[in-house]
Amino acid sequence: MTDIEEYLRNKDYAGLVQYCERLEIFSAVDASITLELIYPIYLAGCILVDDLQSARYLRKRILVASISSPEITAIWNVVTALIKKAYPQVYQNLDSFQWSPYMHTLIEEIRQKIQLDMLTLIPKIYTSIELSQLANYFGTNDVLPELTMRGWELNESTGIMTPVKPGIYIYIIYFYSLTLIICISI
Repeated sequence: MTDIEEYLRNKDYAGLVQYCERLEIFSAVDASITLELIYPIYLAGCILVDDLQSARYLRKRILVASISSPEITAIWNVVTALIKKAYPQVYQNLDSFQWSPYMHTLIEEIRQKIQLDMLTLIPKIYTSIELSQLANYFGTNDVLPELTMRGWELNESTGIMTPVKPGIYIYIIYFYSLTLIICISI
């Protein structure tokens, strides 16, 4: 598990997915590899590298091998909600389970990734959006200060927000007391 810690520390999620895949393969000859612990990390890694199709195939292998754990079920529920684009359900699934220490780190990364994705997705889809819808997409009601800081405009009389259209932005993210600066070209 020290290798997993290294991938998490370096935020190398593509490497994490490859490592979990190798562990899955080696588990056929090494009984000491506990797939019940590896599979949730593997599924979370698939989310973080935007590979939900691989998560689906992994789920099929998990079912064929008759391996299960509450954590596998919980992260699979997150995957299915993401596939359905049911973002309120995604956040509910993320919050409603007691994750293991490794998974807790990945869950926070998943939450931040989804919120960052929403910052680029919403302006592409909406010219204006209600605050209640924003709360659903971002998983929190405390998103207003962050969005206004980014230049989104709020019409207080209607409760409708106008997003900033995609372009080149420097994002300073303060979600959950973590600061992250990212430059994105859209």
